[in-house]
Amino acid sequence: VADECKDSSLFEVPMAAANKAARSVRLPRIQYACHVLETSSCRSFVTPRPYGLQVRHLSSAGLTGLRATFARLAAERLGLPAEAPSATASATVGNAPAAVSVGEGRTERRVPVSFVRQRVMKRLKETQNTAAQLSTFQEVDMTESLKLRSKYKDLFLKLHGSQLGLLSLIAKATCLAIAEVPGVNAIIDDGTKETVMRDYVDISIPIPSPRGIISCTLKDAQSMTVRDLEHEIAALSDRAGRDELSVSDLSHSTFGIVDTGVAGSMLGTGIINYPQSASMGTNAVKRRVAVVNGKVEARPIMYTALNYDHRLIDGREAVTFLCSVRDKLEDPSRMLLDL
Repeated sequence: VADECKDSSLFEVPMAAANKAARSVRLPRIQYACHVLETSSCRSFVTPRPYGLQVRHLSSAGLTGLRATFARLAAERLGLPAEAPSATASATVGNAPAAVSVGEGRTERRVPVSFVRQRVMKRLKETQNTAAQLSTFQEVDMTESLKLRSKYKDLFLKLHGSQLGLLSLIAKATCLAIAEVPGVNAIIDDGTKETVMRDYVDISIPIPSPRGIISCTLKDAQSMTVRDLEHEIAALSDRAGRDELSVSDLSHSTFGIVDTGVAGSMLGTGIINYPQSASMGTNAVKRRVAVVNGKVEARPIMYTALNYDHRLIDGREAVTFLCSVRDKLEDPSRMLLDL
């Protein structure tokens, strides 16, 4: 456990006792407890006991946003008092790592991997080792969706108080396509060797924040209208901008939407994040040559990609799902008529 901290003197017990305690509790709790100890630079958090460690106190001093939330939840799970975030953080927190020379005019800096990044690394590697991932692509003519947005965006903003964007249309088309191909929203329980069919749709979507793009979850998206989706997206963006996202905003999703188009990607694919069985990637909308009614025209084209677990989803289902999303975006009136 103490290996997670740079300063092992924060622990007042031998390493053997720490390792014994780590095996007797859930590892994520211990990992985050160590992270809090290191970040807040406080001592005397841990006291020795005959059978291992007893954590007496968790401090969220100097922590903000998600880190403060995780510290509070960790303290609640352990039944410990947790301090409110303090404006006076340790002077050692956030110091830039020193550059080390590795040759003439060449330096390197070693930056600790954050707790959140460690969790992402672990989860993605677990998915890669478990799922049989496969990808399929579709070309989407966004002409009609862009016309719809341009025609009604001012009225939509006036009546509903939020912008009309493409993400809400894509999310709505995805929910309707999932209703047609429910296997895309299912998951294999490897423990019981059963397929879990879900009657709800929780979609993870990309939300910009000061930390970069964060995947937030739209819960029960299948029952939302385009207006509801836009309101929820706007609320998530507002909380992310203030670094006030809650744990529920980042909860597990049943399907994912990954947008690499914001960086200009044309053919990017995502990776499945358990408990998802499929993730759809959207890319940049670019004007490209297309044949329309026998004529060559420049049309706004977006490529979509579906990355899916081939153990559960066959190629026919994947292509059917992606074609359904394509048809709804190329003709948004289909979403009104359930076509």
